[in-house]
Order: sequence, then C-alpha cells, then structure tokens
Amino acid sequence: MLRVLVVGFGDIAGRGIRSILRGPDILVTECGTEGMTAVVAGVRPDVLVLEAGPRGGGALAARLTAGAPGATVVLCSAHRTDLRVYPASGGCFTRPLSERTLVESVRGAG
Repeated sequence: MLRVLVVGFGDIAGRGIRSILRGPDILVTECGTEGMTAVVAGVRPDVLVLEAGPRGGGALAARLTAGAPGATVVLCSAHRTDLRVYPASGGCFTRPLSERTLVESVRGAG
C-alpha cells in the first residue's frame, strides 16, 4: 500500500486531490500545515503532496522531508501550471499539472 500525505491544501482542493488519487492500493491522509511534522512522523508517508503556494513551497518541502527520509515530494498549486517532483532517489523534474501527471508522479514512488 502506497502511503500518501497531502499537506496544506484547502478543503475543496484537498477533496479533489483525494478523489484523483483514490485507489485500492493508495492510502491518502491529509493535514494542514499546523502540526504537520508530527503527522509526517506518525504516517511515515511514501509520498508527500504539498501545496506549493505562490512562493514555491521549497522551505516546506525541506522541513517535511527531514522527517520523512526516502519520501518522494510532489509540489503543486493553483498558482502554477506545472508540478515539481523530487523523487526519493534524488533530483527534480517538472511536469505539466494534470490529474494524469499527479497520479503518475505519486505512483512512480511505489
């Protein structure tokens, strides 16, 4: 089972992401940015899907991945037309933002 933690999205966006990622082999948990470090430690996700916001989300990604070594990070936002993927193996790549690329990026971590 692939464990995905969705962090920092509002209610509507969070529901949309959960709906897109819904599947028998994916367990999606969601939290806000308050207390997220404890949630990351408890869930130990394989993938973090983060709201990048207008500033890009890099600082949030760095803080969360410190508590989830080996996790893939996917940054996306309504403020951008692409998503950035930081695979657990290292590096970074950018993909167009769509339902399909979100699912492929998350499943690629499994």
